[in-house]
Amino acid sequence: MNDDTILESVAGNPENQDCGAIITSGPRQVLIIADGAGGLSGGVEAANLAVKYIRERAELLNGPASCVSILQKMDQEIAQNQDAGETTCAFTVVSDKQVFGASVGDSGVWVIGETGFKNLTENQSRKPLIGSGSARPVAFNQTRVCGEYLLLATDGLLKYAPAERIISTCRKSVAETAVKNLIQLVRYPSGALPDDVTVILTKL
Repeated sequence: MNDDTILESVAGNPENQDCGAIITSGPRQVLIIADGAGGLSGGVEAANLAVKYIRERAELLNGPASCVSILQKMDQEIAQNQDAGETTCAFTVVSDKQVFGASVGDSGVWVIGETGFKNLTENQSRKPLIGSGSARPVAFNQTRVCGEYLLLATDGLLKYAPAERIISTCRKSVAETAVKNLIQLVRYPSGALPDDVTVILTKL
């Protein structure tokens, strides 16, 4: 497990509807971010429930297919909760050899190397979201390459910062400094943010 994995979540709205977690599951790490849907009631509750759902079932995540199944079950459970709205959800399991997971929505999982990067969630279904009862999770899987960076981020970063600047920021600094610098990429001169921002960064 990587003890240098960094999580930061900063509110850009009166109520931060983002949620994230770093979960230890034996020798593996499970990293998750969720972004409650704005404009709908219950976004915060849905995002928190998504993280809680994965935390309680982390040991069941044994491959890409299991990740899709977990999100499908999560979608149905949150849809039945009258206090919860809808949320994005992207999570990844980091083992000694593999990086795999699944996602729904526009939160992203990127692997950043010395000379290139790969958006593991590029084929994800943006809608319907988790909590709709009809979400369509998409899995991803790739070999772990030591020395690469693994980035999870909500659209508060990915929508408002150019990919090139995100990539270069991750490469330039250790994880803790890089995460703070990533958030600065989208901060206005006034100090405000265009949206809630949640970032998890680790070096594989």
